[in-house]
Amino acid sequence: MMKCCFGVGRNKESAELCVKEAVKDFSDPKLIIFFSDEYDFCEYSRLIHSRFPNAVSIGCSTYRLWGTIGTEKNVLYAMAIEDGIEISADVIPKANEFALTYADRVKECVNKISDTKNTVCVEFTVPYKNYEEYALVVLNSVLLRKGIPIIGGTAANDNTSETGYVSLNGEVYTDGCVFMLIKNLGGAIRLYRENIYVPLTGRQFPTTKANSVSRTVMRLGEKTAAEVYAEELNVPISDIKKYFFYYPLGRRVGDETYLTAIYEVGANGSLKNFARIHEGTDISVMTVGDYKQITERTFEKIKRENPAPSLVMLFNCLARTILFESENAIEDYQKRLSEEFPNYIGFSCCGEQMGTKHFNHTALFAVFE
Repeated sequence: MMKCCFGVGRNKESAELCVKEAVKDFSDPKLIIFFSDEYDFCEYSRLIHSRFPNAVSIGCSTYRLWGTIGTEKNVLYAMAIEDGIEISADVIPKANEFALTYADRVKECVNKISDTKNTVCVEFTVPYKNYEEYALVVLNSVLLRKGIPIIGGTAANDNTSETGYVSLNGEVYTDGCVFMLIKNLGGAIRLYRENIYVPLTGRQFPTTKANSVSRTVMRLGEKTAAEVYAEELNVPISDIKKYFFYYPLGRRVGDETYLTAIYEVGANGSLKNFARIHEGTDISVMTVGDYKQITERTFEKIKRENPAPSLVMLFNCLARTILFESENAIEDYQKRLSEEFPNYIGFSCCGEQMGTKHFNHTALFAVFE
């Protein structure tokens, strides 16, 4: 059984007092995970590491914090795991530059774990740099062969800038990805992905021209991506940007649909996205489904397969969070999370990663027995 301790710091006058408040119940942690807004993040990272230099401390900036203690903004949430795990961690400092040269760091982390059974890789990646897919390539170049699954999220902020941070052991990074391998000594680790979106019209369009590196889709079928998107929504092309937030793209991979957020109309009717879409991928325009019913089914499935989890980690997309805020559903969602998962912590992220895929508009759960 994992021994977890949770804390919150709300003191905005002093970063030192805020950290002191958040970690006051921590005794001898093996791992500290923390989330905060971006403004005092760097100081929080330094102070937490200086207080607990023997622990792995890893953090990520965020828009909204989630946890056993509620859901808030502009505060510091921290969790300590003091028993029941093995832990190793490292950083991929510039994930898009010679990414595979950092594979040895991943191998060294694996070698520090006694064995790979009941082990998961949790990673946090900086936003707005198109690093997520590169980081996944590095991690999976080692972890796929070891049978270690990956789950993670992209750092976020207060939604007014393109600043986001990740941290490992007191060092803050504005490039790359921090990651940790957590071995659960008390049981299994199960991962879940929740999609609350459904196809708008049911039509699918093959991606006939795309640049996956720049995350740009030029053509869907015989038409430009912007033309198809406008026709699906029955609006003029000149108006489509106002719909991007509510109607993401759904890319079909086998029997699964992965959501991709659009952020800009590019040259010649192309669409620029926050995740890669490859040529040959079938695309649908998506809309919000009955999210209350969908989230209840998710909770039921997780509890059925994990009746008494030691810990649940939530990666809840920024877009979902803002949607729930606009629907006045935040408090109800938090209440249900706390009812089902007495020990949980999470953050609102700019993107989500699981396995070999990076996507958006999604919630992920890492559930530890």
